[in-house]
Amino acid sequence: MRFIEVEQVRSPLRRHHSQRETLVGLGLNRIGRVSWVPDTPASRGMISKVFHLVQINHDPAAPKPPYVPPVYDEAADAALLRELIFDRNNIVPELYSLAERNQGKTPDFKLPKEGRVRGFCEMKSPKDDFIFENPAPGDFAVRENLPFHRKLGGHIRKAAEQFDAVNPDHSLPNILAIVNHAPDIERRDLHMTIAGLPARDGKPVFMLCPKMQEDTLKAARKIDLFLWVDAQKRTCQHVSVNVAPHQQTALDLLGLENTD
Repeated sequence: MRFIEVEQVRSPLRRHHSQRETLVGLGLNRIGRVSWVPDTPASRGMISKVFHLVQINHDPAAPKPPYVPPVYDEAADAALLRELIFDRNNIVPELYSLAERNQGKTPDFKLPKEGRVRGFCEMKSPKDDFIFENPAPGDFAVRENLPFHRKLGGHIRKAAEQFDAVNPDHSLPNILAIVNHAPDIERRDLHMTIAGLPARDGKPVFMLCPKMQEDTLKAARKIDLFLWVDAQKRTCQHVSVNVAPHQQTALDLLGLENTD
């Protein structure tokens, strides 16, 4: 059953006694008191009788405006990545030409420094495009068949394919930058997507189905460094992969230290 949230905002003094009785029936009879009443014709009739003394804070029957997902600007994400990471290390990311992109999959950037390419970078931007409605503060967003770990695993697997297209022998570092726009997805979700959730018996609890988890782990081993950029806070953290062959080279390229 649906409920209506009603709040008393005026006093029934000098009103007909039946109005006070109606307020009592609604669970009110004091200014500022809030009550949740069943959404029934009887309740709506009582509210209508004292409409001048109350206000409705939540009406499940009220029409809701359609959710309009925010517009994301990929160029702004790239500019933020340059500001937080590349500019301070004298790296000017180089986009692939149209001819190179037409030949097949490529990551977003080559990373040249001191006259030669030192690595490759792919940028992914988890968004809230499939969110049904804005969550209340402290609540989780509800999305259409897009669990966090499934979404992040898909980004990792696709990035590995893009790196393989231009760096098939993995002779240079591969760096995956995740510019996150979903505030309830955190860097720890990236950890859990790759390594699972630590359990008391020491065995990780994986967040994906076995085949998807296997493919995600295989793809993650091709990525030497993950950058986690919070688009709202404008901060950057990193996750370095200890089994990656160019872990230290990638860290040195971006002036970072191994923290994992």
